[in-house]
Amino acid sequence: MPEPIQKGAFDATGPAGAPAIILLHGSSETRQMWQPQAQALSNSFRVIAADLPAHGSLAPVAFHMEDAVARLAELVECEARGPAILVGISLGGYVAMEFAVRHPKRAAGLVLMSCTGEPTSIGAALYWAGTWVMSVAPIAWLAGLKRSLARFLYPSACHLLTGYYFRGGAQGIREVLWKSYIEKVRGYPGPILFINGSRDLPFRTSERRFVAAARQGRLEVIRRAYHVCNLDDPARATSAIRSFAESIASVRA
Repeated sequence: MPEPIQKGAFDATGPAGAPAIILLHGSSETRQMWQPQAQALSNSFRVIAADLPAHGSLAPVAFHMEDAVARLAELVECEARGPAILVGISLGGYVAMEFAVRHPKRAAGLVLMSCTGEPTSIGAALYWAGTWVMSVAPIAWLAGLKRSLARFLYPSACHLLTGYYFRGGAQGIREVLWKSYIEKVRGYPGPILFINGSRDLPFRTSERRFVAAARQGRLEVIRRAYHVCNLDDPARATSAIRSFAESIASVRA
């Protein structure tokens, strides 16, 4: 069982009684990467941005998928106080898929960003090798490389990509590898919006298969966007999430 919810492990904004949206960050990042979406959506929704285990405020906690899902279930119950829309990018998206297939009644809908690469192919071996580098390379070297890439790809938003939890990110990626997430999508009965950056080619390899597997699936591609597509075009990403969330809220009303 996870530890009781730590207040410092998430930020909650917006009306307490409004439909809830939970934002889950990517590998090595923190909930801070969702700042543009959290600010924009909190006028209509209860927006909860959470740190995953081994990241941010939960850095001392090892990442195990079972624990990550259990913590998310507690967050849905105690803070969302009812089914929540889960929005996950990259690692956060895989956690959302795992949660939804285990707790379908607690997931009102899924927004899955930059996570339509099925981690069962030979390419998974390359990601495993990458986790080895993340686990042994000096943190200062990895952080310097990441800062350079962030300044180049996201010059106006690089201040939001200050998570340097590479060891925890490696743990999270290893928990995902060699599991079929297309099957998890197939097992979830609710609506799913897939969002990808047009230039995020490695994570678009199984895009059509994911959409086809979803019982209520739709795809939106953000032009000229890379992996962190919520920061490539914050307005477009936020608009897509809002429209999806409003469609669910109207059905549930």
